[in-house]
Amino acid sequence: MGIGTIIVFSSLVVILTTTALTPLLGVNLQIYDLSISDEAVATNFLAIRSATFASLAFFIVNYLRNKRPLSSVAPLLAFCNFLVFFGAAIMVKRAQFEAIPWLVLCLCVALSVFLYRENKAQIGVIFRDSW
Repeated sequence: MGIGTIIVFSSLVVILTTTALTPLLGVNLQIYDLSISDEAVATNFLAIRSATFASLAFFIVNYLRNKRPLSSVAPLLAFCNFLVFFGAAIMVKRAQFEAIPWLVLCLCVALSVFLYRENKAQIGVIFRDSW
């Protein structure tokens, strides 16, 4: 892996991580025009955007460390975990305690548990005959 690749991916990780974390501070960083605003944006949009950017940054860091996902379920699991984290954090920060968004978040937690079990099962299958 060349130094140019490392520089490009590292700068991308910084931008994606910053964009993912700024809604937790009440700021909306927009990548497409590199602007910062505090205008109201829908909570579900911010949670999905932050989870997506955090997942991308997570897998870029893993790529730079030469770590590959051990199963095909790992990217879905990472996204669900980030979605649960950012969804809960943004809803608590905005004091949104309606029942439906929290019910959807609970379904995401259940999906995350299911994907975790599937991920563990696939890892066992992948490495069953390797020794």
